[in-house]
Amino acid sequence: MGAPARHGKKPERYEEILAAAAQCFSQQGFAATSIDSVARFLGSTKGRVYHYFPSKLDLFNAVRDRGMEHSFEAIRPGYEAKAPAVDRLALMAHGQSYAMMQHIAYMQVLLDGLRQRRYGATTEFQRSAMLRHLEQRDAFEARYMEVLRAAAADGALRIGDMRLVSRSFLAAVNVPVFWYVPRADDGPEKFARFSDEITQFAMQGLGVDWTPERMQHMHKLRELVDA
Repeated sequence: MGAPARHGKKPERYEEILAAAAQCFSQQGFAATSIDSVARFLGSTKGRVYHYFPSKLDLFNAVRDRGMEHSFEAIRPGYEAKAPAVDRLALMAHGQSYAMMQHIAYMQVLLDGLRQRRYGATTEFQRSAMLRHLEQRDAFEARYMEVLRAAAADGALRIGDMRLVSRSFLAAVNVPVFWYVPRADDGPEKFARFSDEITQFAMQGLGVDWTPERMQHMHKLRELVDA
């Protein structure tokens, strides 16, 4: 299974509910969040929420789906770049760490769901949603392993246990989910600066001599990819 399918632009009210739910689930946890609490956060009625989401678990799954979409989109430029594998890997790491801060509420809910695996998934739809999320997680990790293997084949890296190395690398890249707290004046400049530091740390952990010149080259590569 590959990246989650994007289903076009959703109605504005749908997006408002999803954003509110991400905040509620990330701040209160699954158990303490209800359709009523999401409606109160919105300053709306729970009927408005039920119009789009028949249950709390359906709403939780939708937030997790959006978190996975953000993750796949964040690494896409690096994954698809026509460049040496080690440069692609750095660009993936930078994009992912940036997205961790830019979409922090969605990412915290995504992590929470993937760690706990189940929240009373009793219907076939709910069981299918959980399986889909686990498959998407595995597909996401597989993209990193693919690029890591390519970098090793190029001679840029020396890797022993691939799964151990890839998950350790991802732990470094995903670390903002554990400590980042949004501030009112946060924005692209701060996200980019933090992502530069995280990328340098992650690449050096692989034994790459990640110099300022290589960081500059990575940013130029991103500009070419985005052009």
